[in-house]
Amino acid sequence: LRAQTNDTYALVISNIQNNFYSAIAWELERQLNDIGKVMLLFNTNENAPLQDRCFDEINARRVSGLFILCAVESKQLRQTVDQNYTVFINRRVDSLGEISFVGVDDYAAARDIMLAILRSQELPLGIIHGPLYSDTSARRVRGIMDLLQEKGIAIDAGDIREANLSMDSGYQCAAELMERKRYRALFCGSDQIAYGAYRRCREVGLAVPGDVRIYGFDDNPLNEWLAPWLNTVRIPHVSFATEAIRQLQKLRDGGPHRSIILPYDIVLRS
Repeated sequence: LRAQTNDTYALVISNIQNNFYSAIAWELERQLNDIGKVMLLFNTNENAPLQDRCFDEINARRVSGLFILCAVESKQLRQTVDQNYTVFINRRVDSLGEISFVGVDDYAAARDIMLAILRSQELPLGIIHGPLYSDTSARRVRGIMDLLQEKGIAIDAGDIREANLSMDSGYQCAAELMERKRYRALFCGSDQIAYGAYRRCREVGLAVPGDVRIYGFDDNPLNEWLAPWLNTVRIPHVSFATEAIRQLQKLRDGGPHRSIILPYDIVLRS
């Protein structure tokens, strides 16, 4: 009480239904529990006012540290970061300037998986990317569009859709694309989007990967069991948790903010 700190940490997550995000949350909680700490979990649904309500609760509790997995811009964001030792995971917020961050090079990873598509000559190509308010999604879009331009491959605006980070949105965007033409490949900005696209492909009688190959991003642990058709970028969720906890402790010890960029793998299952 005298130090006004405790062994409680907080995680603010943008969507607990996202399997990849849930895997990171589970690993964070496990590693904190192993060192005798407790983690509080707050879910924002990518909603700025709800995120601020979570921040109000966290600030009142005086937690020992804060992890933010995919933050959105909100009124209380800067004040909360100033008040707490904070590490951002998987998504930056550029308006905050220098922050502690753990992620991958989304621009390079998107280029690499697009190269895999082009090597297989899987055209025509449909693109369903994530919301551009997300720095992570925006970097992925820049990566694939820059590569296509460098290769001299033109993509019609009608072949591109912006989705929310959900299966429902991926399904709807895939349905809209498939009304236009038959694609040989679909690049999806996240695995959640890819799951929705897969369902629509199957509903219209397309074999995956026989008729169309689907590419995603994240590779949550369930894919090995449930999505043998999904090609994706594997991001190390265990390392996300390990490095986030390590960096938060460095901040508490007086260390500087750092951007920690982790390695990734291209996983081609089909």
